[in-house]
Amino acid sequence: MPFVNISLARGKSDQYLAAVSQSVHDALVAELNMKPDDNFQLIHQHDPGEMVFNRGFRGGPRSDDWIVFTIDDDLDRGERAKRGFYQTLVRLLEERAGVRPADVFVIMTVVPPENFSFAGGVIGTDVAAAESLEATAKAPGTRDTYTRAEMVYAVTQLFRNRDRGPILPMLRDDVVLTLPTTLPYGGEFTGPAAFDDFFAKIPGGGAVWKSFDTAVDDVLAADDHVIARLTNTAVLKATGRTVVFQNLWLFGVAAGRITTAQLYADTAATTGGSPG
Repeated sequence: MPFVNISLARGKSDQYLAAVSQSVHDALVAELNMKPDDNFQLIHQHDPGEMVFNRGFRGGPRSDDWIVFTIDDDLDRGERAKRGFYQTLVRLLEERAGVRPADVFVIMTVVPPENFSFAGGVIGTDVAAAESLEATAKAPGTRDTYTRAEMVYAVTQLFRNRDRGPILPMLRDDVVLTLPTTLPYGGEFTGPAAFDDFFAKIPGGGAVWKSFDTAVDDVLAADDHVIARLTNTAVLKATGRTVVFQNLWLFGVAAGRITTAQLYADTAATTGGSPG
C-alpha cells in the first residue's frame, strides 16, 4: 500500500500534473509490484519561498522545477527494487512531463500495516490478512503455514462474525478442541471437522442457550499462541434468563498452524448462577 505525496511549484498545467501522477504510479507498479488499482496520491503545490532546498547538495543542479515524492509503504521492498523504482521514475517523468532527473527528490518510508486504516476504522493488518487469505483460498493446498497477523484476523472473524472460513485451513489435522468438562457440552474433540461442527452453531447445539451473542474484547498473539478475550450475552433456554459473562479462548500455535483450541470460562453461567 503506497501512499504518495507529491510536492512541486505552483502553476503547472493539468496535463503536467496528470503526467507526473501517472509516472510515479506506473513506476511503483512496474518496479515494486504494486497493484494497478492501489493508487492514492496527494499533490501539494507551493508558492515561491515555500520550497526551500540546496541547488547542489548530493545532486543537482536543481532548478525551480524541483519536485519531491514522499512515499509511505507498508513493506520494505528491498534495495534492489528501490534502485529500479528510482531509475524508472526519473525516466518516465522526463519522457512524459519533461522533468529533469536532477530535479527529482524521493523519500521512501516504511509504515507498519497497523498504522494504516483504509476505511471504516478497519486496521491495515486485517485488510492485508484478508487479502492474503482470499488469495490462498483461490489456490488451496499452496500454503502450509500462516502468519501471526493472519491468525489474529481469522480468530477475530470467527468470534465477531461467526465466519469459520479463514481459520479452518489454519487448523492442523490433529487439532484438539478442549471445553471445560463442567459444561453440558464439555469434553475434548479432535480434528478440523469437530472444530467446525462446534463453531457452526450455538455452543451445545441449542440445548443450553436460546441465543448466544459474542463481542470481541481483544485478540492478542505471540509466537506460540493466540488469545481471544470475549464478552458474551446469552439467554438460558431452561429459564429464559439473560446472562452476561466473559471467557477466554487460547489457541496453541506451532510451525505456523493452529494445534489446539481451549476454552477458559466461568461455567456457573450455564446453570443460572453468577456468571462471574
